[in-house]
Amino acid sequence: MNPYKILDIDRSADKKAIIQAATLALRERTFSAKEVAIAQKELLDSVSKAAHDFLQFIDLSQLKRPVPPNGCGTPEISGLKRLSIFDEE
Repeated sequence: MNPYKILDIDRSADKKAIIQAATLALRERTFSAKEVAIAQKELLDSVSKAAHDFLQFIDLSQLKRPVPPNGCGTPEISGLKRLSIFDEE
């Protein structure tokens, strides 16, 4: 659960903005009151907010991309020549 998305605020929001966003989120009823309360509580706690700032900073979109047909994380490579300079003679 991303408290920043629930409250629709950015990472630089102060305590006043968090409380106002929670009030607005309760009025809009996009999320349940319990989810809004948890998001507000986590962002008002400095340790929890720091953890969420770190977790939301990481871009996980690269991990969600589909796997290529060859089964590994790289696309098919063809036409490459084998290096023979390290072979024993």
